[in-house]
Amino acid sequence: MTVTFVSSSKALEHLQEALTISIDAMKANPAAKKHVGELWESFLSTFFSQIREKGKESKIN
Repeated sequence: MTVTFVSSSKALEHLQEALTISIDAMKANPAAKKHVGELWESFLSTFFSQIREKGKESKIN
């Protein structure tokens, strides 16, 4: 079995870019703060749910 890993630094680059875009959007339009926060909350909730689910499936913590 061959496993290919994507560099974690690439994932971090994408997260940093998303964070920068979010901050810029809130600076440009303070009314967007609630919506941007909701988007991040939804993303993080989904992300951590997937981590928990994959951990259960593979029996890895």
